[in-house]
Amino acid sequence: MKRNIQTKFYFLLLVFILFPISNFASPAKADLDEDVLKEIRDHYDSGQKTNKFDRDLGIPKSPKARFFSIQPGGSYDFISDLDISGRGASAAMTTESQRPNFFFDIRSKDYKINEAFGFQILFHSARKEFDKQVYSVPAPDAGSSSSSSSSSSGSSNSDKNDKNTVTADLGTNVKVDYNYIIPTFYWGNPEVDGFRMGFGFGLADMRMRGNVDFRDPGQTIGRMYGAMGDRDTFLNTLSFIQLSSGLVDLRRGDPIFNYLLVNLSQGNNLELMGAYLASQGTHFSTDIISLLVYANLQDKYNPLELLALSALSRTSINAKDKQVFAYMIYVETPKFGFVKARLSWHGPLFKDSGYTIHMSTLELALMVPIDF
Repeated sequence: MKRNIQTKFYFLLLVFILFPISNFASPAKADLDEDVLKEIRDHYDSGQKTNKFDRDLGIPKSPKARFFSIQPGGSYDFISDLDISGRGASAAMTTESQRPNFFFDIRSKDYKINEAFGFQILFHSARKEFDKQVYSVPAPDAGSSSSSSSSSSGSSNSDKNDKNTVTADLGTNVKVDYNYIIPTFYWGNPEVDGFRMGFGFGLADMRMRGNVDFRDPGQTIGRMYGAMGDRDTFLNTLSFIQLSSGLVDLRRGDPIFNYLLVNLSQGNNLELMGAYLASQGTHFSTDIISLLVYANLQDKYNPLELLALSALSRTSINAKDKQVFAYMIYVETPKFGFVKARLSWHGPLFKDSGYTIHMSTLELALMVPIDF
């Protein structure tokens, strides 16, 4: 009996001793302050994540454009080509030296499909200059090497064919001004890490000026035949050859160039053509046959007229095309300070006057987004 009472006493004493400790270890729950609750809601509200710090990933949230974003910048071309083919002729243009280019972008706000996918509308405006045209011809040892390589394998034959061609810079030049408007679909959540991949198809406006060399023997014969006649016959023949190429747009091309070309034999229009082409930064060069022909005309033409003849010895391009097909594939990085980087492959692809024209560019761009 006494032992039971003693046991109960020790049990009650232990309860009274442990009760305050348990209260200290687990304080009674109380209602959270309204300010604390508001701060928690603001932090985890997906619509108000701008400039908040993500505690899970440890990165700040990037602000988004509410309406649109202006993105001026500069780009460096890894590859930039212009291919013109059709009417039994072709010309491949590229750049002599890679140089930085400037562009101007306007992008709409993001239209989300879900957290990872969405689309936006991109306006892209820039200029490219192609100052090198390559033309492959058989090397002098092509005949002998082809006979000796008849018993080799297919792969070695392809290697031989590559070695049996030489490439010559023809000195032609084409300037292209273009504007894209492309709806692009993207993958990536800019609120998480800032990286984005996208692609799109849209429309482009193109303006091309310059000259190419199709290595057309018919044009060479026409110029030589015209040069044997009088001045008016020669200049009219030269105008006809240029207009028949289909790359001079009389409706939407440069009106000054078109007027002087159509009336080349009238008054001093040939001299004015030389002065106008020089003012436009035209590269004056000609092929060896035309050079030999024009060398005999030095007494009949002044220096400005000879400059015009050298430029018109190539096929002139003076065209403007609207709403042609264009594409873009790109990868974007998050902002580094106030600058964002983009690696893209883009260009227009269209047909005009019997020619298929394709401009393709692989470029790395740095831009400064200004959000509105």
